[in-house]
Amino acid sequence: MSHVRTPRRQLTAAVAVALAAVCVGTLTTGAAGAATGGATTTNVSSGTAQEGVAALLPGSVVLGHGPSGFLTSHTDGVTRVTVHRWTRYADGVSTVLPTGTYRGGLGTDVIVKTEGGTYTLRDMANGGAPTVIDTSSLGATATLASLHGTTLVMRVPRAAGGVDLHLVGKPAGTLEDRVVTGIPAAARNVEFLVDGPNTLVIRYVVPGEKDSRAALVDVATARVVGDQVLPGSDTSPTLTASDTHLAWTEPYSVHDSDSRALWVAPRGGQESIRVPIGSGVRMVLGFLGDDWVTYADRDGTASYGPNPLHALTARSLTDGRTVKLLDLTLRILPGSDGELLVHGATLEHGEGLYRVTTGPDGAPAATLVASTGRPLALTVTGMHIPATVDLTTASGDPSLSWTAAGISQGKVTIELTHTATGMRRTILTITERGAAQSWDGLLDDGTAAPLGDYTWRMTTEPINGIGPTTERKGTLKVVGKPGAHDFSNGTAPDLLFRSGGRFSVFDARQVIDSDSRDALSEVVVGSGWDTYDRMVTPGDLGGTVHADLLGRDKSGVLWSYAGTGKASAPFATRTRVGGGWGIYNHLTAGLDVSGDGRRDLLATDKAGVLWLYKGTGSLSSPFRPRVRVGGGWGIYNKVTATGNVGGAPAGDLIARDRNGVDWLYLGKGDGTFAPRTRVNGNWGYYTDLIPVGDADRDGRADLVVRHVTGGDTGSLSLFRGSGNWRDPFPNSEHIDASRRFVSDGSLMF
Repeated sequence: MSHVRTPRRQLTAAVAVALAAVCVGTLTTGAAGAATGGATTTNVSSGTAQEGVAALLPGSVVLGHGPSGFLTSHTDGVTRVTVHRWTRYADGVSTVLPTGTYRGGLGTDVIVKTEGGTYTLRDMANGGAPTVIDTSSLGATATLASLHGTTLVMRVPRAAGGVDLHLVGKPAGTLEDRVVTGIPAAARNVEFLVDGPNTLVIRYVVPGEKDSRAALVDVATARVVGDQVLPGSDTSPTLTASDTHLAWTEPYSVHDSDSRALWVAPRGGQESIRVPIGSGVRMVLGFLGDDWVTYADRDGTASYGPNPLHALTARSLTDGRTVKLLDLTLRILPGSDGELLVHGATLEHGEGLYRVTTGPDGAPAATLVASTGRPLALTVTGMHIPATVDLTTASGDPSLSWTAAGISQGKVTIELTHTATGMRRTILTITERGAAQSWDGLLDDGTAAPLGDYTWRMTTEPINGIGPTTERKGTLKVVGKPGAHDFSNGTAPDLLFRSGGRFSVFDARQVIDSDSRDALSEVVVGSGWDTYDRMVTPGDLGGTVHADLLGRDKSGVLWSYAGTGKASAPFATRTRVGGGWGIYNHLTAGLDVSGDGRRDLLATDKAGVLWLYKGTGSLSSPFRPRVRVGGGWGIYNKVTATGNVGGAPAGDLIARDRNGVDWLYLGKGDGTFAPRTRVNGNWGYYTDLIPVGDADRDGRADLVVRHVTGGDTGSLSLFRGSGNWRDPFPNSEHIDASRRFVSDGSLMF
């Protein structure tokens, strides 16, 4: 790459003040200036424009330029108001022009304002009196094609088809209208290119011909002085010209994109040179004097891969060598004396306008003359990732946000890694600005994130291949109290599944959200668990925070398993609670019935009596002697402790009778229950009623049900809790992962 030189002019103190004002996004245009039709002069900046260069507002479009300055239009993204400015190179002063439609020339300081058929020309370098040209005599269909110095190139459609070109000016104050002669009558798609002080190049096509043509117009005589075919072109090639040469592009082909070429030919000559340049979709071209041609693909900011054509490349017409001038190119504008003004960017100096000239040694060089202050590559300027998050409720999902600058899109990846297990969540987005991504509390495999310490790593990678990959690191902690049915130290309940003697743990959020084809993360606790005829999930019995497990063997002995909080080994070695538990046909736990803050157990005997075992807080001796709650419970074939589903002071029960009707018993907080309330009907075909806890993190207890269809799979559904005791589970949703749970297994939460 050639060295990009930056001029070092000092701006005045007043300019610095104006720059600071615009840094915060405001630009005040004087009301008096607008009312009188005058222009308001100020200095503008994007906020980080380099010292000694003019400022260019981000998003500006360059409409013309000359030796002393350049014309831009800028549309505010909020108000949608378009403002035109003329900016001087010498001191960076930007003149806000009165509202209107403007156009500039290439290599000239003259600009033109359009008002219907009237055009007002003003030389922004000398500040002289404007020239007003009335073109109404050309008819209402006449339009301005280009501005060539102080001459208007007007396009006037013919009634019979085709167009005429009129060169309209006012030399010495007298209106002059000259029709360009020599354009073939059959010419169609006539487009115009201003390329020199005295010459116009017209690109057109002739029906029936595959290639375009270029006609050279001498402005002094208003005559076509040369016409040549552009081999290898189509009907709309990109075309540029110097005083001695023409250059154009081959059409892009999706079938053979790497074969695109640049053609160069002398003016009026028959010998054309084809130069393969690679794959480019929207090419821009420009001659640097008579010895170099420059080219680039202007789609580099949004490209999804590296491409050498993103850069501005100069190719020598004498020896074929190439020089890289800019890292990215948006537009090439021919200028006076064979130089170019290029809107582009370098990694070193960022986005701006670069003047491209040849040095004393004949080699091309680029000089930054106006800056937007925006870097080329996506650059993170600030970020916010909280140090502590609670993922047990959806409202606690953290926003991982950052601010960024740059004109190119970048791939931003945030990788969150659980320190203890190495489990990971990767969040990826494509952006060209700052953004925010919410972490939903899941890992890459769809399981709920475990509690504990995490490291995070944020990388930014340019998707167009221009610029370095950057990295930032930090830490965060996921906090929260494990749920009553969480056996893996996570932020969501777990699903316990037993099939024969095989006992496994599944993450509830993964099961509920998974497609039937998705693989589920299964932790196999072990085998031989078919020794138990009842298994109960009471929550934390022994004060260790982690949820425990109870199992009754076939001899009536009750055993407890302390929760470890380890996902790979969730339970410690069992401890004997006591014998004689074989008298009960229903055991359920996981709620505080007595209101003392400890987990209790409820049991119904074969005579239909409901008994309460209050928790002690000791895992080895977890329950006090039983207390009779009441009789008549023999009518129920399912009794399930649901947690607080109805908003009452304590945990509740759902009991299903032999007719399939479910009844809600609201806990009163003193070891007793309020009179039953009918919840739902037609639930008799559900094999299991499983109190999942708060599976969807909305703060309300949910219920999973299973229906065995008679085949080898069980169908699962989720009833989301409403929090309304009159209708606690109004609707069900099918769980696609049902096929993973075979009919001879049993589900527990």
